[in-house]
Amino acid sequence: MKTLKLYILVAFTVLLLPATSWSFGETSINYLCERLAEKGLEKDQIKALFSDQRLAVTPEVVIKNLFHSSPKGTAKQPDHMYIAPEYITKGKEYIIENAQALSALEKRFGTSPQVVTAILIVESRLGTYPMRYNTFTAYTNLAVLLDPDYFRKIQESYAHKYPSLKDEVIITRAQKKAKWALNELYNLILLARDLNTDPLAIMGSFAGALGPAQFIPSSFMEYGVDGDNDGKRDPFNMQDATASIAFYLKRAGWKEDATEERKRTAIWCYNHSQVYVNTIMMLYEKLSSSS
Repeated sequence: MKTLKLYILVAFTVLLLPATSWSFGETSINYLCERLAEKGLEKDQIKALFSDQRLAVTPEVVIKNLFHSSPKGTAKQPDHMYIAPEYITKGKEYIIENAQALSALEKRFGTSPQVVTAILIVESRLGTYPMRYNTFTAYTNLAVLLDPDYFRKIQESYAHKYPSLKDEVIITRAQKKAKWALNELYNLILLARDLNTDPLAIMGSFAGALGPAQFIPSSFMEYGVDGDNDGKRDPFNMQDATASIAFYLKRAGWKEDATEERKRTAIWCYNHSQVYVNTIMMLYEKLSSSS
């Protein structure tokens, strides 16, 4: 609970930071348009998306991604994320209620219902956690960090709260995040095309992750599975999400009879965080317990 309160306080503080007179600038948008066109997207479509009034300048998304995106432990258990005890019960109930589908995934991919459910608990509280962020906006705000002028404005406005914004380590991280976001923006547009939906209508996390399994667009494009056989891979469909988790873990080397080290490595591929790995393995063991 203390961790949750701290997170809310941090998020509220970020939202109160200055963000007046923000704009991406024509140079920034033209640069993104050119890069996306080089990947094969139509220029008219890209320009229409970037000129849409729903596209918001939200510098707080940049701050959250640079400083608050890694899983955090608690004061009592710094190596584990906080998981409300009720989710152990809910997880076991979920396994019973979806026994047939989860058993089919285990036969197909070698992933137990317990490990798939553990990831669903951490990623989206079994698909119940609200996704409040427009993912196209989130990725655009990160991608425009490739514009030195825009990033300088971020530094000038937020350095009093985050002085490390001017450190070389953070500057390098921001540039890597921007290049990553540009690629995710491209894959988001492709995914929207596959789903026959508006890219600017897709909601997710502040980091741009989608649906119950919280796949980023590029990962879902590669590992997404049609779990309900409706001819469409949809990250927001629970059956597709669970099948995609199972397939991803299989590709990462997960086997139920593997060593703990091998299992931990597979989970690490899903999220490069020891705190995350520890939390998933803890849930995996508790969901496997009869008590």
